Amino acid sequence: MIPAYEEMLDEAYKKLSSMKVLHRSTLGSINIPLPKINYVGKWTSIENAGTICNIINRDINLLAEFLQKEFSVASKIEDKKIILQKRIEFDKIKVKIDKFIDIFVRCPICKKLDTRLERRERVYIIKCLACGAESPVIYKLK
Repeated sequence: MIPAYEEMLDEAYKKLSSMKVLHRSTLGSINIPLPKINYVGKWTSIENAGTICNIINRDINLLAEFLQKEFSVASKIEDKKIILQKRIEFDKIKVKIDKFIDIFVRCPICKKLDTRLERRERVYIIKCLACGAESPVIYKLK
């Protein structure tokens, strides 16, 4: 008996995903690591901010500016770390990074994370590499 086309396709996808050959965006998710937080006095350092930004394909300065506005605190970048001049709990930082991803990374149309951010005049545009949609970012940094 010859298996149906759908069964063979399902089997092929299972084998490819177990070998991690498939591009992550075709599966609909990207593995974003949890922020690694270090406290130095009253300051909070996000140790793996550079890694997070590389994975989501965004500039670390944009994430720092976003966190600075959200927490109403000064920040600086040193060695691919974001240092916030306030002691902030891990849970609050995680929520804000998730919010950043929803606003500046996730496609509002297909909800995939495989996007590119462009700046046109004074507006950021999310260009989705999966569905091709272009959507303005509805968030004011300044």
